[in-house]
Amino acid sequence: MSIEQQVRILNALVQIMHDSANGKYEEMCCEFEHEVYDGGWSVNSKYSFVRDHLSFSEFLDDPEDKASSYVHELHDLMKAHTGGDWKKFIVNINPSGKATTRFTY
Repeated sequence: MSIEQQVRILNALVQIMHDSANGKYEEMCCEFEHEVYDGGWSVNSKYSFVRDHLSFSEFLDDPEDKASSYVHELHDLMKAHTGGDWKKFIVNINPSGKATTRFTY
């Protein structure tokens, strides 16, 4: 079940990215950093997209901050499933719409 949960979370994050572009885009990228510290955790993100061959850096349009909860949930699931303790990951959406992820441990 863990793989399906991970895919569900990644799809939800991509949807937030897509909605944040507020229109057509050629590609998107978001770097999510996850930090655990005594008594808590935090998530930071750097989001950008390309429209009409121009690059835009924006904040995610996520007033309820669902992305942070998704990132934290993904971290916990992956750590429980594989033992991996990544610090950040990048989601790229290329011009054909294909999503790729890269995790940094």
